[in-house]
Amino acid sequence: MITINELFAWVLNQFSTQWIAIITAIAGFLVWKSDHAKLIVETDKVAHSVAGILLDDGRSLINQEHSMQHLVMWMINPSANDISFFDLRVALDTGEADYYTPIKFSNANDLKNVSAEGLIPIKDGLVSNGLIAVSLPKANYGTVPAHGFVQLDLVFHADKISDNNMVVMKLAQPHNLWSRLRHCRIAPRWLHPKMGYPFSETKEVALSFQVKELEKLNRLD
Repeated sequence: MITINELFAWVLNQFSTQWIAIITAIAGFLVWKSDHAKLIVETDKVAHSVAGILLDDGRSLINQEHSMQHLVMWMINPSANDISFFDLRVALDTGEADYYTPIKFSNANDLKNVSAEGLIPIKDGLVSNGLIAVSLPKANYGTVPAHGFVQLDLVFHADKISDNNMVVMKLAQPHNLWSRLRHCRIAPRWLHPKMGYPFSETKEVALSFQVKELEKLNRLD
């Protein structure tokens, strides 16, 4: 029968002879865990002009003064935890663009209790056949569920062709081991973060895109 001392000696011998493989395995796991704890964010490289937004009550939002642009954004969460994003912004050369959300559909513009059904395509200044499915952001923040996928359609107005435009957002990042230790209740007071230190780390993501066309719906005189 193997004694405790013999078992301990065997474990110690295995570690001393295979420590490189053990450290490599641990490092590989940490890299894998880190990669799978991040939100993957992508956007179209070029925004496309649309004629307007079709509402579910049959009406349409058409703006003939400015070109309405459509940019698709995808977020993939490969991790086992929900990941939140916030402060979603569209920054153009001319300033920050005010993209459409359901909040804009209110009593103030006689659009209460309506929602976007789809986007109306445009071709040569005229309404084109078909309809583009749309999923407007509910707000400038949200959550991507674990092992989930979210598509957002950013619809905004642009008056200028430009290359240096950005979609900017902040992501909530999970704590690493050191951060968790600092925030732990049993950690000594001197180890705690200073006043005002946010509990969740954040990371800003900026993705570039271009506005190459400025089609507008022709006025009907």
